[in-house]
Amino acid sequence: MSARRRPGPAEPFRLGEQLDPVYLLWGDEDLLVRQAVDLVAERALQGGPAAFNRAEGSAGVDGVVSGLLSQARTPPMMGPRRLVVIREMENAKVRDLDALLEYCASPVPSTVLLMCGRKLPAAEGGKDRGARLRNLVRKQGCMERFRAEQQDPVAFVRARCTAAGCQIGGRQARALVEVVGRDLGQLAGEIDKLVAYVGGSGRIGTEHVEAVCSLLADAVVFDLSDAIVRGQAGLALAIAHRLLEEGHAPARVMPLVCWQVRQLLLLQDCLRRGSSPYDEGIRMPRAKLDAARASLRRHPLRAERVLEILAASTQAMRSNRAGERRVFESLVLQLAMR
Repeated sequence: MSARRRPGPAEPFRLGEQLDPVYLLWGDEDLLVRQAVDLVAERALQGGPAAFNRAEGSAGVDGVVSGLLSQARTPPMMGPRRLVVIREMENAKVRDLDALLEYCASPVPSTVLLMCGRKLPAAEGGKDRGARLRNLVRKQGCMERFRAEQQDPVAFVRARCTAAGCQIGGRQARALVEVVGRDLGQLAGEIDKLVAYVGGSGRIGTEHVEAVCSLLADAVVFDLSDAIVRGQAGLALAIAHRLLEEGHAPARVMPLVCWQVRQLLLLQDCLRRGSSPYDEGIRMPRAKLDAARASLRRHPLRAERVLEILAASTQAMRSNRAGERRVFESLVLQLAMR
């Protein structure tokens, strides 16, 4: 069984040498839950074909848990392990919790059963099955709860910047937290944009935080990408001119636009596959995510063409032969008129 920890930026979730047969990963800090799930899943599927040995579904859908437990009892195909992921444990029904309790009392050694969610189900009928499941998993495998209140967002900002190849001071990190908030998922998205803004290396200064956060506060970059998706070339160019007139250098703004467009391509792929955007690394507030979904359904992007435009524009900006402003304007027009 794995050692117990209080995970956070200073002490991230880690796996032991041997995988446990059951995991319960839950809490209100969504980013850390997703990262822990991904870490277990990656290890569990090593040495075999993931397509044949991974099954997952939501505990809130009728029949899903019983079907997944049936797969959990099936030997893996051409690999050492089978991975079964049950999401949204907070929505699990009584009969499914009873079935999970029965399975976890005697788990299949060749299967990794991973249960995750924001919280555990409340007691019902005088029985707290969530607490019983938690105690049983603690004995049989690994249980971790990721609480937002236990995290240090400033330390998280600094650690993520360092991992991305940049440095950020304590004052700048605190300023970012003040603007964005304490949610680590939202902070991760803004850090990625900051790293792109400074070119992927070097020190992130106060002026960079202020520039990027001012763009985020006005939602200008999102408005620009939305106009691009809709094919509204005139509106897209008008928004681009607004950015430039406000004093934002084209070489600084373009990486943010490229980052946002790549997020839209990833979101479009999630829509096609029916997967969760947040599980795939999408970093958008819920309202903007819903708006982007609606735009992409009406105006799908041609991924290959879009990526060709991004690559060519990035190369042109680096050579700077045509002038930064012209390259940026050309990028916006080509994307909108693709």
